[in-house]
Amino acid sequence: MIAFSGAILLSSCKKDEEDVNTPVISDLKVEPDTVVEFIDTVVISFSYVDRNGDLGEPDPNVNTVSVKDSRLQNADWYHLAPIAPLDASVPIEGTLKIKLNNLFIIGNADKETLNFTVQIHDREGNISNELFSHDVVVVR
Repeated sequence: MIAFSGAILLSSCKKDEEDVNTPVISDLKVEPDTVVEFIDTVVISFSYVDRNGDLGEPDPNVNTVSVKDSRLQNADWYHLAPIAPLDASVPIEGTLKIKLNNLFIIGNADKETLNFTVQIHDREGNISNELFSHDVVVVR
């Protein structure tokens, strides 16, 4: 019985340690609410907090920000350069903005409604919480 309790204690310590290193995102904003396909730009912004400062990758071929359009099966990925120096372990917080150009209607209708799901990954492989946007309407 004591060994079992110790396992639970060790397990909960590991979870707390992971939570400290996991980035947290909040305050998702998507503007505008209605866009004309192929013309308007959508701006997605959100706040982030990362206690050990390991957001972003030096390699421009490594993408760490995920934005999923609800109409599509897979997310689009975006590169984020390191926010803090690579050898620093410092808490960081701020706001990120992503501009999406040329949204378009997938079907034959005159308008489509979608929303976005956003997540961020750090260099240790920790994945933030998901944020879900309000509906955005794309018109012809």
